[in-house]
Amino acid sequence: MAGTIRPNKLRAGSTVAIIAPAGPPRPDRLRKGLKFLEAHRYNPKIFPQLKRKLGYLASDDKTRAEALLRAFEDDSIDGIFAARGGYGCLRLLSLIDFDIIGRHPKVFVGYSDLTALLLSIYKECGLATFHGPMVAVEFGRKLKKYTCAQFFRALEQKAPLGKIEMPAGYKLGVINSGRAEGEIVGGNLSLIARMAGTGFLPSFKGKIVFIEDTEEEPYRLDAYLAQLFLATDLGEASGFIIGEITRTEARYGHAKGWTAGHVIKDYFSGLRQPVITGFPCGHGKEKITIPIGVKVLIDTNDRTVEFLESGVK
Repeated sequence: MAGTIRPNKLRAGSTVAIIAPAGPPRPDRLRKGLKFLEAHRYNPKIFPQLKRKLGYLASDDKTRAEALLRAFEDDSIDGIFAARGGYGCLRLLSLIDFDIIGRHPKVFVGYSDLTALLLSIYKECGLATFHGPMVAVEFGRKLKKYTCAQFFRALEQKAPLGKIEMPAGYKLGVINSGRAEGEIVGGNLSLIARMAGTGFLPSFKGKIVFIEDTEEEPYRLDAYLAQLFLATDLGEASGFIIGEITRTEARYGHAKGWTAGHVIKDYFSGLRQPVITGFPCGHGKEKITIPIGVKVLIDTNDRTVEFLESGVK
């Protein structure tokens, strides 16, 4: 896979570090998530940092950054899973020694606020990272069969994920027709917008870009997209995948009038690139684990998203 480094796949017996680069996890959900991983015959290694709390952060910036780097540097650890998202990952980017990560490539999984780390590691190290469920979130609640199956397929299977089968209740939609191929990048829209101008955001040119978000009013989604189209090369992407945009009801009278769907359609319908909507990623009920940096093909004629490469070796 030219241009992207793939970490070694995980397997039964793999040791996985559990860290909290953003907020601290709920203890009950963390316990349940750890039991789930142990039942799958993984060996979870909890970093003490995740039990600390500083306001809404899981300890101070230096401690959280050091936990991330120690997890990558420790050769006894095969993969790194985030306990939860929240806030704070953006604060870590200037504290991370990306050379350490580049010398010790391994599976790294998270989403939401973890977008800042997933994209910066991909950009700085050329390493495939994984936009997927977290230990004290999806695995700490009622387990979803589809989400769990997709998670282990992405991390343990050398073969490409291929065409993604939709879970029950999901159906792909189309804003712009067409067919496009490229490396997939993306994540939480608000985090991507906040990364603009930092130097840690990868180029979107020629890529398949996916976005998702939650708890953001339509006018705020509008602002994020305006920022990205003005400040980055987002308009030069090969194609777009719109994931789930959840809990976005307008709460202020002056900002009412458009839904999140209206905002998305207004920005993307005027582009020449194909745009697929309704993809199961983000803060919804189900999600696939997306290996960032692998080649993907989207085709609106048969409404498919096909992963042409694996994220692991």
